Amino acid sequence: MTKQISAAAVSSIEAAMSRLLSHGGAQPTCTIARLASEAGLSRATLYRAPELIERFRAAIASPEREVKRPLPSTDRVHQLEAEIVMLRGRETEELRALRLSNRKMAQHIQALSLLVREQEKRIARLQAESSESERGAALVAFAAAPRR
Repeated sequence: MTKQISAAAVSSIEAAMSRLLSHGGAQPTCTIARLASEAGLSRATLYRAPELIERFRAAIASPEREVKRPLPSTDRVHQLEAEIVMLRGRETEELRALRLSNRKMAQHIQALSLLVREQEKRIARLQAESSESERGAALVAFAAAPRR
């Protein structure tokens, strides 16, 4: 069972069919690949709508195919609305991915900040131990020195 295509995709395909057929395109230029490209969809998506493909093939094969006028404004509006829906979907996915990336980066920054803080404490402790041992060594050296 194949997944059905969205209403926006159907609208894009119908608008693309109308554009291709209205321009009086020659037979070689009216292909399924060209239709998918014109609709802004993949061929796989197009093949999930066999009834539209059959309608397109029938229109191409029709001997009385006539050159049609450019798209009426309502068709253009539907086409643009479908494009808006598609772009909003892409934008939503991109925003979701960016938010996830931001969260991961914030977690990395927090973890690195903790590591830096631990290293700074360790350095301070080692410096304190070093200065104490230097003082102790100086006292031992002073005590061991011959007196005059």
